[in-house]
Amino acid sequence: MDGFLWGFVIVGGPVLLGLAIFLFGSRRRRLNRTEQAIADQQAHQNWGKEEIR
Repeated sequence: MDGFLWGFVIVGGPVLLGLAIFLFGSRRRRLNRTEQAIADQQAHQNWGKEEIR
């Protein structure tokens, strides 16, 4: 029983941590409507002006 518990902790811990990071990261990356509109406008104004070194 003790080995099963440690196995569950070793396998389940990183899985839960990865799931939490994935959910938090995807929520943080999403822009709201006004931020998306501003980003699209800036990208349109900046189109072709990038300098590639």
